[in-house]
Amino acid sequence: MAGRLTKRADKRFVVTATFEGKRYFFYGKTQAEARSKADQARARARAGAPVRDDTRSLGDWLAEWIDTYLALSDRAESTKIMHAGYVRTWIVPIIGTVPLGKLTVNDVNRMLLAMKAAGKAESTRRNAYTTLRKSLDDAVVNGLIATNPAHRIRQPGVTRREARYLTPLEVTALLSAAATHRYGIVLRFILGTGVRRGEALALRWNDIHLANGHAALRGSLTRRESGLVVSGVKTKASRRTVALSPTMIDLLRRHKAAQAAERLHAGHLWEASNLVFTTASGAPVEPQNVLRTVREAAKKAGLQRVTVHSLRHTYATAALLNGVALKVVSANLGHASIQITADTYGHVTDDAARAAAVKVADALGL
Repeated sequence: MAGRLTKRADKRFVVTATFEGKRYFFYGKTQAEARSKADQARARARAGAPVRDDTRSLGDWLAEWIDTYLALSDRAESTKIMHAGYVRTWIVPIIGTVPLGKLTVNDVNRMLLAMKAAGKAESTRRNAYTTLRKSLDDAVVNGLIATNPAHRIRQPGVTRREARYLTPLEVTALLSAAATHRYGIVLRFILGTGVRRGEALALRWNDIHLANGHAALRGSLTRRESGLVVSGVKTKASRRTVALSPTMIDLLRRHKAAQAAERLHAGHLWEASNLVFTTASGAPVEPQNVLRTVREAAKKAGLQRVTVHSLRHTYATAALLNGVALKVVSANLGHASIQITADTYGHVTDDAARAAAVKVADALGL
């Protein structure tokens, strides 16, 4: 409705209007200002947005968001924990007291600048921004605010760095150094399949099909406050099936036989987890123990900057340099999009493209 304009005793003008059965008052020093505020509210109501933004603090909304929208989302459990962590550690301490309706682009920038001043990495700042943006998107959906100010600034960039990968000689040295470690076999499996550490540790024997030569990835083993938990995969693309080479099949056959002997030796103390990779008593493997194995083996082999993720990068690099299509490598790695693979391995794909050009020219006699 148009609203009723009156002049107050303090000489301000006020437009009284009713939206969805609720009366609102819009004040202004002039008639035009009061009417403009009422018109803006009317336009918001027509667009399905709240007539006025919520006055509760951002921190109050984020507490509700964690318990509702985030908890009910289909994101992986590790992702939910990550978002909640950014809320508690950075967003709330810096801008949590700002009312939702008064949150501005400058507040978002203030948070990012504070994180930069604290020496936080580009990726950390970007993740915190993403958490804030997603929470405010849900505030818009919930009818608390009309627009999301986080969308009015550019997403913080992250400098892409070339992935560290091992040469064939380095792979030989690392595996030789890890041969005496219990979890050296996990390193070998990641190198041969490109799976993530948590994905490898979550594999159960009924996920492995040795006759058909493939493994189905359905979850990821991670450390939680409650202990080791197999949670959902990182993304929909992460729920996938990877092919097993004859070498990997043979490795798993021998490992299964060795595990059966361990189970027999442990007797009633054996934990029937059905996991492929376990402790000596059949329990899930602490992910940090795999990292420790890599670090100790790398140190023994004289290798620098080697992590568990380096093994995954090595698999991808070897695949691309040996002519495996980018799309296939991306699918095997479980990347959400082929663009992620292209960005991460741009230097490798360039080399592969040049090698392919030479092969085509030779094949065509050009």
